[in-house]
Amino acid sequence: MKVKNFLMNYEEILQSVSSQKIILGIIVITLIVFGSVFTGSEFLSYDDNWYIYENENVINLSWQSIKNIFSTLQGGQYSPLGEVYHSIIYYFFGENATAFKICALLVHLVNVFLLFKIFDKLFKDKLLVIIVVLLFAIHPMQVETIGWISVIFRNAVLLMFLGYLFYLKYLESNFKKIRLIPVLICYVLALLTKEQAILFPVGLLLINLIKFDSIWNKRVIVEMISCVVITLIFGLVTIEITKTGGPNIIDRNVSFYEKIALLSKTFLLYFYNFLFPIELSYSYPYPYKESNVSVFTVLTTLILLLLGSFISIKDRIFRFGFLWTLGFLSLALAFAFFHLRDSHMADRYAYVAIIGFSVLLYRSLFYLKEKLKMINKGWFVISLGLFIVFFSISSFNRVHVFKNNKNLWTQALEVNPKNPFAYNSLGYYYRNQGKLDTAKILYKKSIKLSPNYFLAHNNITKLYYEQKQYDSAFYHVSRAIALHPAYEHAYENRAYLYFVTNQREKYLKDLNKLLEFSPENERYLISRAKFYFKEKKYTEALEDGLNTIKVNQTKESHIFYIVGHSYLTLKNYKEAEKYLSMAIGVDNKKSKYYFSRSVARVSTNNWKLSLKDALQAKKLGYKINQAYLTMLIREVKKRNN
Repeated sequence: MKVKNFLMNYEEILQSVSSQKIILGIIVITLIVFGSVFTGSEFLSYDDNWYIYENENVINLSWQSIKNIFSTLQGGQYSPLGEVYHSIIYYFFGENATAFKICALLVHLVNVFLLFKIFDKLFKDKLLVIIVVLLFAIHPMQVETIGWISVIFRNAVLLMFLGYLFYLKYLESNFKKIRLIPVLICYVLALLTKEQAILFPVGLLLINLIKFDSIWNKRVIVEMISCVVITLIFGLVTIEITKTGGPNIIDRNVSFYEKIALLSKTFLLYFYNFLFPIELSYSYPYPYKESNVSVFTVLTTLILLLLGSFISIKDRIFRFGFLWTLGFLSLALAFAFFHLRDSHMADRYAYVAIIGFSVLLYRSLFYLKEKLKMINKGWFVISLGLFIVFFSISSFNRVHVFKNNKNLWTQALEVNPKNPFAYNSLGYYYRNQGKLDTAKILYKKSIKLSPNYFLAHNNITKLYYEQKQYDSAFYHVSRAIALHPAYEHAYENRAYLYFVTNQREKYLKDLNKLLEFSPENERYLISRAKFYFKEKKYTEALEDGLNTIKVNQTKESHIFYIVGHSYLTLKNYKEAEKYLSMAIGVDNKKSKYYFSRSVARVSTNNWKLSLKDALQAKKLGYKINQAYLTMLIREVKKRNN
C-alpha cells in the first residue's frame, strides 16, 4: 500500500524529504555501484604511464617540478593543474593505482553534490532533480571517467560546476558584477585543468535560458563575449599545442558525405549507448575502410534533430535538456567530423552531456504521461526506476572491466574485433608480462587493421629491439616517425637503436631532434653530454653538462665528472677541481674521479692533496703510472723539507 501511495503521490511525498537526505541517498547508491574501485586496481597502459608514473614532474614533487609543469607541455597538451593534482596523490601514495581511482571517485562524488545544488536551484520538480543527478552519478558511461585515472576532465568539471554555482549567486544578487569574478576564476582554472572546459559557457547560457526564458539581452551578450574571448584564446593555444606531439590528427581522405555519415552515426550511438549501455567500449575507432553508414542513418539523425527542435519550442525543460546535450556533445561531435582524435567517440566525452540525456529521458516519459496519456503516474515512476536499476547493475559490472589492462582490452575486442587500439594495448600488456610472441601477434594485427597507426609501429619497435632484430626495429620506428613527425618517444627509441648499433652521427642527430622538442630535458642533455665526452668534444660536453646542472639541478656524479674532466682538458684547473670534488661528494667509490682531481691539483701546485687523491685512486683500482706517483712523492717531500 505504501508503494502504491508513493507511486501515485510522489510529488507531495518528495517535497517532504529534505535535500540533505536525498543527496546522501544518491551518494550512498553511487558508492555501492562503484564500490569495487576500493579494491586492487592497476594503471591502464594507454596513457596512465607517460602522464603519471613516468612523468618526472609528477613523481618528483617539488617547487622546481611545479615550475616545470606550468612552463612545459606534456604529451602535446597543457593541463598543469591536472598534473599538480596527480603529483600530490603520487607524493602520498606512490604507484598505488587504487588510491588514484578512489580519489577519482571522490572527485566524481563532489561533482554529483555540486550538480544537485545547481539543479535544486534551477528546477522545482524534485523528481527531475533526483533522476538527473542520480543518472549522472551512476550511468555506465561514467565508469570510464572514474576507472581511467588520466581522464582529468572530471576535475575540470568540478571547477565548472563551482563556476555555475557562483553564477547562480551572481544572478540572485541582482547582477552585481563583482560576483562574476569567482565565475571567471573557476573558468580559467578549469581550462588549466583540461582544455575541454571551453564548453563552460554552454552551461551559463542554459542557466539564463531556464531562469529567464531568454538569452537575448545586453547583459547575457556581454557576459558571453567575455567567455568567448577566453575560449578563443585557449582554443587557439590548444590547437597549436596539439601540433607539438599530442594525439595524432587522423589524415583521412574522405568525402563530405562520409563526414556527415560518420557524424550521424556518432550522434545516434551516443543516444543509443545512453539508453542501452550494453556494448560500451574503451575506444570506438574510425572505420578504416569506406564508410558503410546508410542514408537511413543520416535521415534518422535529421528527423531526431527536427523533432527535438519542435518539442523544444513548446517545452522549456525539454529544450534545456536538448540544448545541454548538443552543447556538451559539440566538442565530441567535432572530433568525429574533423577526425581530431584516433577514435570517433568516447564515453568520457559524454561525462557532462549525460545530464542532458537524463533530462530528455525524464521529460520524454513525462510527456507520454501528461500529453499522450500512454502511461499513468505509477508507470512513469516505475519506468524511471527500471532505468536506474538497469544502469546501476551495468555500471557495477563495468567497473570490473577497468580493474586491469587485460580485462579492459579483452572486453574492447569482444565489442569490436577490428579495434587496432585494443590490439596494440593488449600487445603492450603481454609484452610487459614477458610473453613476446603473443605481443608480436597482437601488434601485427593492430598494424594490419591500421597501417598508419604510429603507436603500434613504435611499440613493436621495442619488441624487435629486445629480440635483437634491429632491421625490423629500424623499419617500424622510422615508419612511426614518418606517420607522426612530432612523436617524441619514437625518436627516443630510434636514438637508442642508433646507439646500440654504434651509428654515432645518426644517434647525435636524433638527440638533437629530441632536444628541439624538450630543450631542458635532463635525460637528453645527459645523453648528449656523454656522447660529446666520449667523442672528446669537450667544449660541447661542458656546455651540455653545465646546462643540466643549472636547469635540472642534477645530482648525477658522472655529469659532475664530465664537467670537471672537460674543464681539465680545457686547462681551467680551478673549475675542474671544483666539479670533480662535487662528483666525489656524490660517489666516492669511483677511482677515475680521484685521479682526475689529482691531475687538476697538480696543475694548481696542490701537491699534498694531489698525492692523497692519487693514492686513493690506486686503492680503488685505478692503474696509475708509477712515475707519476714517484713525481708526486718527490714534490711533497721537497716542500716538507
